[in-house]
Amino acid sequence: GDISSPDVLEHAFHGAPKIVIASIPDWALRGIDNEGLVKVSKKVWPTCHIIVTADNPEQTVRLYKAGADYVLRMAKLCAERLHEVLAENSQQAFGDESELAELFAFFKEKDKVLRSSKGFVEG
Repeated sequence: GDISSPDVLEHAFHGAPKIVIASIPDWALRGIDNEGLVKVSKKVWPTCHIIVTADNPEQTVRLYKAGADYVLRMAKLCAERLHEVLAENSQQAFGDESELAELFAFFKEKDKVLRSSKGFVEG
C-alpha cells in the first residue's frame, strides 16, 4: 500500500504505536518525503514518538517543526563515529594526541556556533 495514506498506516498497525521510525532517506522515497511521513504519522497516531532521518541541517529543522521527536543525520553520525575512532587511536594515527584533540574541539565549537546562529536545533 501507499505509506503516504493515513488509511494504509492505520491498517498496517492496529492500535497506537509508541514509536514510529522512518529510516529511509528522501531520495529513496516515492510520492512522499520524510516530512510528509512525520505529518501523516502524527495525524494517524498523535501520541506516538517519531524518529526520522534527515540529509542536511535545514531538513533537520523542517522535520522538528513538522513534529518529529528525534532527527538523525547520517553524515553527522558518521562524523561523530570517525571522531571517536580517530581520538581512540590518535597516538598511532597522528603521533600527538593533544593536537588532534585541539583540532576536533575547534571544529566542534565552530559547528555549535554555526548551528546556534542559524537557529538549528542543538545536537
